[in-house]
Amino acid sequence: MKEEQRDLYSLIINQLVHDGYLSEATKISESTMIPCPIKGEASNKLFSLYQSTISGGGGLGIHSGVNRVNSNMDIDDDSSAIGSNGGKNLIEDIINMKECLDFDDPIQQQQLTTGSSISSATTSSSSDGTTTTGIINEKLQQQQQQPNFITKFITTHKNACRCAKFSWDGKFVATGSSDTSIKLLDVNKMRNYNQTKNETTEDSAPSRPVIRTFYDHTMPINDLDFHPSAPILSSASKDGTIRFYDYKSSLKRSFKYIQDTHGIRSINFHPCGDLILAGTDHQMIRLYNVNTFQSFTARKINEHHHGPINQVRFSLDGSIFASCSKDNTIKIWDSNNFSLISTLNSPHGGKEPTTVQISRNQKYLLSCGRDSMIKLWEITSGRLIYSINTGVNQSGGQNKNRISATFNYTEDYIITNDEQPSVAVVYNSRTKEQVQKLTGHNNTIRYIAASPVENALMTCSLDHRGRFWTDDTLSLSSNPINSNIVNKLDVDI
Repeated sequence: MKEEQRDLYSLIINQLVHDGYLSEATKISESTMIPCPIKGEASNKLFSLYQSTISGGGGLGIHSGVNRVNSNMDIDDDSSAIGSNGGKNLIEDIINMKECLDFDDPIQQQQLTTGSSISSATTSSSSDGTTTTGIINEKLQQQQQQPNFITKFITTHKNACRCAKFSWDGKFVATGSSDTSIKLLDVNKMRNYNQTKNETTEDSAPSRPVIRTFYDHTMPINDLDFHPSAPILSSASKDGTIRFYDYKSSLKRSFKYIQDTHGIRSINFHPCGDLILAGTDHQMIRLYNVNTFQSFTARKINEHHHGPINQVRFSLDGSIFASCSKDNTIKIWDSNNFSLISTLNSPHGGKEPTTVQISRNQKYLLSCGRDSMIKLWEITSGRLIYSINTGVNQSGGQNKNRISATFNYTEDYIITNDEQPSVAVVYNSRTKEQVQKLTGHNNTIRYIAASPVENALMTCSLDHRGRFWTDDTLSLSSNPINSNIVNKLDVDI
């Protein structure tokens, strides 16, 4: 559904509730997946617009730039940083904001070959007198500044922190726990928060970063995702449900949910926002229409996985997606017709792959598995470009720890588990050099999430804590996307 349509239906639903037609508003809400406000919060904006049209002769002015009038779905002025065309402009900005990981580029190829950030190159002169060596080394020096991640905030659950996800605009992050709760946190407040309190105390006071805690699942949370343009957070749980929360409202319960026959292990919104992938304890991947909840799956039985799905992830433009399974395979799919493109058989030496991520240019796939290896693959050929041995599961000979790996927002770095389970480590994605170790947790790190717009991370641990990290070496305003967001929020960094 287009943003203009969501705006219109939001106006209609609010007006119906305001006028007392709750059952009619509820039917439209269920059909369109736009939250229905309670009686006291419903807006009279549609009638006001009609009156102004009658008196002034103007149009209703419903377009992509108009603010949502549903107080539960209100996207106020600062959300224009996402782009007036919903999430589409933001996705395009993320794809194009920095040089992609690309080993066809001679500079990046040199880094991979030499294994160092600054290296020699064959000298050749150009027409203006500059040399290839000078050009390459100048670019390498620009990339040499390494991040220095520091903990800025710690949020505490009552049981293991299992997963986390940043919103598409990077303004929010959510964490999910074995205690069945979900915490929504304000990134800007975390960045500027002075963590002087005891880590076990409450962190949801009005001045503190935890905006809301959601309680609606009956079993542990496995995965989270944000809608690309609407203020909706989705969660997946072992209880077999995918739940949808309106995080602009004060409600702590989901306004809609999908009930599956199996526990939900992984979810991911399509960039259009109308579809959501679901990997479950069943071997068949589901693709749900979030408006009708109609379910789709691949037609050819022999193309499916043969075991539970560990993770599903779309590419940034949504044209393809990747999946990994306990059957020890990784599959690449065409999103347009749900057909299989390719399969990597035993990519992690007979051990199950645990996470997958497609690079921004869709050339590469990052995977990790219970064999302790991080691997980068060329998608078109299935060729292994390189691997990194984290050593996570090599002490004691058991593969008990679930490994997580992710690119940072520029794809210059890979953040993953260290051989010490309670430590995360940052690697240069081009040279494979270890850059930094992130210490602070006192139990195994289960999941690592990275912001799509800045050098910010959330690490989730069995110590019940989620740690928010930012890069201390870079100013937020130097990021072209985040500088716009900061200006809109009028934040003094």
